[in-house]
Amino acid sequence: MKGVFRKNIIHFKEVESTNLLALSMMKENTTSLPFVITTDFQTLGKGQLSNKWESENEKNLLISIAINIDIKIENQFILNIISSLSVLDLLEDLNLENLFVKWPNDILVGKRKIAGILIQNKLLSDTIKSTVIGIGLNINQSKFTNFKRETTSVKNENITNLSLSEISDKLLELLEFRFSKSDNKNWKDYFEKLYLKDKVAPFEIEGKKQMGIIRKVNKTGELVLETEDSIRNFQMKEIEFLI
Repeated sequence: MKGVFRKNIIHFKEVESTNLLALSMMKENTTSLPFVITTDFQTLGKGQLSNKWESENEKNLLISIAINIDIKIENQFILNIISSLSVLDLLEDLNLENLFVKWPNDILVGKRKIAGILIQNKLLSDTIKSTVIGIGLNINQSKFTNFKRETTSVKNENITNLSLSEISDKLLELLEFRFSKSDNKNWKDYFEKLYLKDKVAPFEIEGKKQMGIIRKVNKTGELVLETEDSIRNFQMKEIEFLI
């Protein structure tokens, strides 16, 4: 797989969404997989669920990687893990510290969000046959809209302007590296970086604040939370982090 993600990189000045464009190109079968789309600006940047992704023009890495894959649907969370770890590897390479992955795949510096990941799969029966991995990584932007979670960037963390093309190339290299690792190794590394793991923290569950302890993420990608009276599994829309 070495170098395969970097063989067909297509750059646009502006698109609605790199993920939406990649999915459209896959549907129309206009470009052979794998291919990578990058852009300077998204007019309709997408995050998880209905969330919007904010990014100033030519300031941040906006990238979608479209690849063939062969993964049973019950194992699909490994794609979140591999993608998250590739971003963490990149940020560690840039000498950032105090890095975490907030389940399922937001990347934090301390408690501040620096990157988000959106994975969209194409299925055949019970198997994922292709996927688009969309990554938004804040690089050179310094000011952000106020969201529930404070946002940061590489520039805000180490005051360095970076080449987006070099960052893109390094990320693709590290994504290939993570795909080459065993699932067990990637799961282990993901757990080591899991935000709030084994710590008492507040969450919103069914509209109510409740204290709990994240114990793990199970193989199907559900968050396993220990509360005062039970251990429960949650899907993404069923629980909200309050810190």
